Amino acid sequence: MTAPEPLPVTSTGTRLGSPGPRVVGPRAVLEVCGRAALILLAAAAVLYVGYVVVERPAPGDAVDAGTAAAILALMYALHLVALLVLGWPGGIATAHLLRHETSEARHVAGFAVTGAVLGAAVLLVVGHVGAAAVWAVVGAASAGAARAWTGHARRRRAVHPSRA
Repeated sequence: MTAPEPLPVTSTGTRLGSPGPRVVGPRAVLEVCGRAALILLAAAAVLYVGYVVVERPAPGDAVDAGTAAAILALMYALHLVALLVLGWPGGIATAHLLRHETSEARHVAGFAVTGAVLGAAVLLVVGHVGAAAVWAVVGAASAGAARAWTGHARRRRAVHPSRA
């Protein structure tokens, strides 16, 4: 019987395919939520700039630049509340369910599905079926991207502790 082939080693010294630092537990999932908040903040900024550039609101308009900023700030605040009240516990449950899974892609997909379900559920509860589809996409994109970003950052910190 021959020994199994060793996994290839990257230039950083980690073995490809080997599990990296885990994103499990309340603190790690809070890190994912923080990154999701940054992603949503960037999306809000893009929406605002897009509105101002496309619509060119004047001070006398029903929705001028200040009103648009206030609306986006309110929406962002509601997203932050939803992240803490639903996203954090949902992320903890998802990370717990995936704790034995070594595939980073499956973790990212699991968080994306959780974000989609929670994003849609918020609006379905209040009866906005059409908007629920949009929030499902927003939830999936922000949760999946935040989980991928967190996994990447944790792997990089494990390889290069001086970058922590």
